[in-house]
Amino acid sequence: MIISLKRIASLAVLFGLSQTASLQAQYYSTGGYNPYTGTSARAATGYNPYTGVGRTGVQSYNPYTGNAHSAQTYDNTRTGTQGESKSYHNPYTGASANVQKAYNPYTGKSAYHYSYRR
Repeated sequence: MIISLKRIASLAVLFGLSQTASLQAQYYSTGGYNPYTGTSARAATGYNPYTGVGRTGVQSYNPYTGNAHSAQTYDNTRTGTQGESKSYHNPYTGASANVQKAYNPYTGKSAYHYSYRR
């Protein structure tokens, strides 16, 4: 009787481990190019169920104007922290800007940082 209970318990543990092993990180990516304008763009999204972290990134570039743009968002479901970063660059004017923001809903605090250069 005790041996069969041990077998059932070990099979239950093995089944539980096999179910958690099926969790995998998810990743999605897409890109685009417009031959008429020469503009290209890329977007990617990823999520890791083990850590609860999700991230999204976007980039675009226009060769005619030289403008470049990139943005990233970050979300941690376990801590509730959310972050965002954006940057812009215009080579003709030499201007560039970078903005970063983070927010933690548990503490109610947020941080904001920016820079601009001509």
